[in-house]
Formats: sequence, C-alpha cells, structure tokens
Amino acid sequence: MSPKIVDREAKRQAILAAAIAVFAEKGYHATKMADIARKAEMGKGTLYEYFRTKEELPKSIFGLMLEAFDQEISQLEQAHADPVDAIMAGIQLCFQDLDEFAYVTPLVFEILGNKDLDRSIGLSEDFKQWLEGINQFFIAQIQAGQAQGKISSKLSAPIFARMLVSILDGMATHYCMFHFQPDFFMAQVKALEDMVCSYLVSSIGDKQ
Repeated sequence: MSPKIVDREAKRQAILAAAIAVFAEKGYHATKMADIARKAEMGKGTLYEYFRTKEELPKSIFGLMLEAFDQEISQLEQAHADPVDAIMAGIQLCFQDLDEFAYVTPLVFEILGNKDLDRSIGLSEDFKQWLEGINQFFIAQIQAGQAQGKISSKLSAPIFARMLVSILDGMATHYCMFHFQPDFFMAQVKALEDMVCSYLVSSIGDKQ
C-alpha cells in the first residue's frame, strides 16, 4: 500500500478556516483547541502538529490577510504609471473584501481590548506595520506625482498620506462594525475618491 500523502498547506488552511468559524461563533476566550479540531474534523493531536497554541491561530489568520493585501498593493505601482491613478487604485484596494474582514472584526476587538492577550499575540503591532506600509505607498505615489508635475508640490506628502490612511481605516472599520448597505457605502467611497483627486490636483497651477 502506498503511503498517504498529506497536503500540509491544505490542512493548515482548513484549520484556519475552522478557527475563523469557531472564533466568530464563540469568541476567542470561550474557544478551546478541541472546538477547532472538531470543526476541522481532525484529532486534537493533529491540530497541535500545526499550531502549538491557540494564540498562534489569530496571528496566522490575520497574517495571511495582511500578506495578501501587501502583495496586491505592491503591484499597483507597476500597474499604474500615473501616480494619481495609483492612489485611486490604492483607495479602492483598501475597501476590497470588507465583508470577509467584517466576519473577523469582533475577534480583532476582543484581542486588542485585552492588553496582555494582544501583547502575547502581537496583533496591534502587526496592524501598525501594515498601516505604515499603506502610508508609505501613498507617500511614494504623492512624491512621484509631484516630481512629474501632476500633484502640487505645496502638498505635504507625509501629512496627506497619514490623513488618508486614517480616513480609510475609519471608514473600513465602521463598515465592518455597522454593516452599512453596500450601495450607500460605495457612494461614500466614490465621494472620498472625488475629494482626494480634486485636492491632489487642484493647485497644480500654483505649485511653482
């Protein structure tokens, strides 16, 4: 008989999917590793082969989400030669897959609301680095636009980028928490895009 081939990555993804479902149902503190193993239809011993502690699970869940986002935003610069277009695409990217993220938002706040737990998992630090990556993307695009004469040189790239990231973070968080109607929310996104684009290019004639 041939030995059974185990796709470890597929098994790991199945565990994370099970963990997301159980965390959403019970919350982090009430969830036991046995609950996740049962949901993933495997023995608890098998689960521990992949994740030694419960704390590793949310870190891996959000790590995958943030890594996927980072890969997408790193591709925007290559996909858009015009920095203003890249900034608009960056705004749109921040609002992709919000329904998926809304599913785990209660888990985020449960962890961030407990300093000891957050210190153990390191979630706030992960999010801080992720937001800083978005901030640096916008700074780079604003500066590129200024160098090309497409964005006013009077604009402070670090200040505007930080303000934009704060707005994006706030809008995304509110959507995930309060589940706005998609059409209403997308109208807000369009209004934000129009305001940002208008502000970036409004004083080009005065840049010199």
